[in-house]
Amino acid sequence: MIVIGLVIFGSAGAALAWIEDRIHRHTHSALIAAWAEYFALPLGRSFALMILIGVSYPDLFGISAAPPLFELLSAHKGGLDRMITVLFLTGLALPSLPVLRRMPGLTLPLQGMAGVALLFSWLAGAMQIDATWIPNPAQLLLLVILSGLGVIAARLLALCVKEPVVCQDLHDLLLLWLQAPLILIYARMLGSQLS
Repeated sequence: MIVIGLVIFGSAGAALAWIEDRIHRHTHSALIAAWAEYFALPLGRSFALMILIGVSYPDLFGISAAPPLFELLSAHKGGLDRMITVLFLTGLALPSLPVLRRMPGLTLPLQGMAGVALLFSWLAGAMQIDATWIPNPAQLLLLVILSGLGVIAARLLALCVKEPVVCQDLHDLLLLWLQAPLILIYARMLGSQLS
């Protein structure tokens, strides 16, 4: 199911990149461009992450036996709404932090990790396992290194395009695709506590 989740996520990312390109090229209204940049596209990425997490569950955590996803969501009042809110608000808030403004490649993994951590806390509670969503220092270092490598790879691959707008859009799409595995790695790190 992880592969299906990644394919859907990758396709949604490509669609969002296409929409963003169209907005950059054909929108002359600063208000519409700002609305798309700060509301519509982050909301789209939030739903793409939700689909990745939902479709990949429970394989996401490296386990096969787990309560059904809808059971977990319904066990927590407004579970689906809370998941959407966490993903959307982190997607809006994180880019406003000065550190993440300079390193945009960290926004998507942190956003996805917030959603995974929320789902994991519900899963661990349902399985009555005392677990933490905070990775140990070695795991955290690995995630930071992999994120950095994804940023570098996206930058290098996007350099092959000469047109600045297309280069930026390609960079953003590649970054989206290259950072998605970090969410899965983080989920597996959490899932190792469940076995």
